[in-house]
Amino acid sequence: MPTPNDRGPHRPRTNIQYHVENGWVVPDQPQTPPRRTSTQEQRRAAARRARAKRRRRRQLALIGTACGILVVPGVITALLPAKGADAPLTSDAPANTRLVAPVPYAGSNGSTGTAQALNWGTVGPQRQSADTGYTYTALPAAPAALPEFGRVDTSWFADAAFLGDSLTAGFCANEYNIDVGGALVCGYEGISPNTIVNRTTVTNPDRGEEVPLDVLAAAQPAKLYILIGTNALVQPGNDDSFLAYYGKMLDDLRTALPNTVFYVQSVLPATQEKAADSLPGLAPDRLAVINAAIQQLCVERGCYYLDLSAEFADDAGYLSTEFSQPDGVHLTVSGYSRWVSYLCTHVPYSKDNPYQAGSTYYLSEDMKGLLSDLP
Repeated sequence: MPTPNDRGPHRPRTNIQYHVENGWVVPDQPQTPPRRTSTQEQRRAAARRARAKRRRRRQLALIGTACGILVVPGVITALLPAKGADAPLTSDAPANTRLVAPVPYAGSNGSTGTAQALNWGTVGPQRQSADTGYTYTALPAAPAALPEFGRVDTSWFADAAFLGDSLTAGFCANEYNIDVGGALVCGYEGISPNTIVNRTTVTNPDRGEEVPLDVLAAAQPAKLYILIGTNALVQPGNDDSFLAYYGKMLDDLRTALPNTVFYVQSVLPATQEKAADSLPGLAPDRLAVINAAIQQLCVERGCYYLDLSAEFADDAGYLSTEFSQPDGVHLTVSGYSRWVSYLCTHVPYSKDNPYQAGSTYYLSEDMKGLLSDLP
């Protein structure tokens, strides 16, 4: 309890001056200290601080906007219903997804017209024409061998010719009468590259005696399929001579057929049993060297090379007994069917090729994958 002398907290006295005004005592007005004026340097410093503050605000705004852009799609995706097993299949491809066709090989007669997008609503293999335009996808440059690429039927061979030994003669009407679309079959038993170079008269099963080069020069086929070499390579030891004649044969054929597209097929091996017994020159290790040299001749002369040996080889590289006659060299009828099927799926792109369902001319791998998922 406060005592009479305890007057509470001490308040500091203010030193206020008074004066008499009109008979009244009036306190003097407190003097305001003079305002300090800022110097030019201080004003500049303040301006810099203000600018820095504005920059920080802008940076924060940009960061916030970026975060919003990243977060919003995720939120939308989370809100969308997931595709169930019963949901209709729709394509994730953009509306201008192209059905593509390969770029023609050098020397083919394919068009290089302006690419034109096809409407996704018309998915599926499309027959392309000069009116609708052509779409292309790049093919690996200068492939080592013509890959499995297009798909045609046997009408592709209507303007073609086949040149070769007794294996090719099997296409003839008087042999197995294999359907090659009416192609000219120049197959002759026992011939080699030197037969063509020396213009030797030989016998064809359908037409009798003739000089192969003269027959081809008169026909001027648009395509020429060549398979020659088995007879010359039965025994080892004449590789250089064989390849010299092979190159000369291609040169003579090119002179006689300046506008023909050449398809050179690899020499086929013998079966393992026959190669070990009586046909050592047709063993796969030796033919690998020969065929590689033939392939190089094709590169130098602008011919297509077809690795036919790989189509008929067993696991060890020999001619598969599944397609061979008992002699271990010639083919069965099923072998010829496989041969024709191989040729029908190993053709370069041309806008004039007859369309076949499943042809990679018209569908990219991505497109085929999408179509395969359709019910």
